[in-house]
Amino acid sequence: MQKVKNILVVEDSKTINKIIAKELKSLGFYVSQAFTLKEAREFLKKNIYDLIILDLHLPDGEGSELIANIQSLTKTKVVVLTSLQDEELREELFSFGIIDYILKDTNLLYSISEVVKVIHSIEKKNGRNILAIDDSKFICKQIETTLEPRNYNVDFARTGKDGLDKIFNNNYELLILDVELPDINGLRVLNIIRSRKRYNSMPIIVLTGTASADIVRELLKNGANDIVKKPFIFEEFILKVDLWIDYFNKSKEIKDKNEKLKNINKNLEVLVSEEVEKNRQKDHIMFSQSRQAQMGEMIAMIAHQWRQPLNIISTANMLLLQKARLNKLNKKTIEDVCQKISTSIRYMSETIDDFRNFFKPDKKKSVTNFEKIIEKAYQLVRGSLEHNGIDFIVKKREVEDFETYENELVQVLLNLIKNAEDALKEKNTDKKYIKVTIDKNRLTVEDNAGGIPVDIIDKIFDPYFSTKSKKEGTGLGLYMSKIIIEEHCKGKLLVENNDKGARFTIII
Repeated sequence: MQKVKNILVVEDSKTINKIIAKELKSLGFYVSQAFTLKEAREFLKKNIYDLIILDLHLPDGEGSELIANIQSLTKTKVVVLTSLQDEELREELFSFGIIDYILKDTNLLYSISEVVKVIHSIEKKNGRNILAIDDSKFICKQIETTLEPRNYNVDFARTGKDGLDKIFNNNYELLILDVELPDINGLRVLNIIRSRKRYNSMPIIVLTGTASADIVRELLKNGANDIVKKPFIFEEFILKVDLWIDYFNKSKEIKDKNEKLKNINKNLEVLVSEEVEKNRQKDHIMFSQSRQAQMGEMIAMIAHQWRQPLNIISTANMLLLQKARLNKLNKKTIEDVCQKISTSIRYMSETIDDFRNFFKPDKKKSVTNFEKIIEKAYQLVRGSLEHNGIDFIVKKREVEDFETYENELVQVLLNLIKNAEDALKEKNTDKKYIKVTIDKNRLTVEDNAGGIPVDIIDKIFDPYFSTKSKKEGTGLGLYMSKIIIEEHCKGKLLVENNDKGARFTIII
């Protein structure tokens, strides 16, 4: 992109010249100042400028005379900054190739900002490709004179066939098309171009000597974007070219961005799918780890549950042996002892069934309520709680049925009870308790173990975070409980401290 760096300001007012130069220098431009036509010509002999800001009234002549001293208006741009409102002169200067004709505003800084806009505009247009199809050398020269100083790359074709060949073998951002061509009518050329999907978005400005309503209607219906009547007004022609070039490039940018967004969305879908799969595998591993940890706890619970019936069976066995040795066995003694042994064995068998059912994965939801879930969980931990002297208190306000994965909910409640039990075992409290309260679809689990430290209460649902030692805890119990309640059961699991200890709330 060709950048404007060196600027020559030609202005006889020292105050205005100074203001313009100071403002442009502050924007990073290199600025020379000329106050007369003679000084400007001397500067042009010694230096090459990218841009001249030219006043039209100078003490020793007209500023427009300076244009004849410029070797190439394509390389050295000219912006007229004047107080003179002369429409004929304005049009004539545009035909010579000036970039813009700006009237001095009472607020000079505003006029300077307009000049800067023009500079940025021609910098952006560097390398924009335009094709003009016209058999008139005069018209082609006018187009070249007005557009090349604005940094447009203009290519020409004198026939319709030549023009179509150039269009289909090159990339143009705008087509200027004459209606009257020596070989193919411009309307036919227009139809051929628009018949190809690739060129549907390329702007086409049609030049015509007769702009009747019927011709204009026909051209617009067949794909023309704009129409300019010959001989064209230079400033109007330039404005239309700038407008359609900007429109084409903005449309292209939007299209490119949409394509990028589509690609990003496709990639995002793949990434999301991969991450979902990774998270699924991670959760599966964590569930397995959590389940293994619970199996260890279950074995400990079974040991507690079996301790009493095993003691009964052992005592009964010793009684039978002693009676047999003393030859005092009788039918009633044998029946009583066998009844105790049978009862104990049945209790132990039921305990195993309870634990086996607990480890069966839920395939389908079932209708249940918190009263049933508490009963199932309590059967699994009763022996352990009794062994540790912990009271289990159940309060029912209102019991309500709901549909959920029952065993998973039992797993969560069991985990909350075991955590409360572990916390209470560390406390020297005379009366230890765990209280569960049922209120429709809400269940709270509370203890009097003193609560969770404030600095870690927000972290307790994080994976692998545990307040226990590595030997005693995996840090997965509460994390998996949160996953089960909120993702599987579509509920909520909350935690807070009360005045006695911790309170967990399950809402289904």
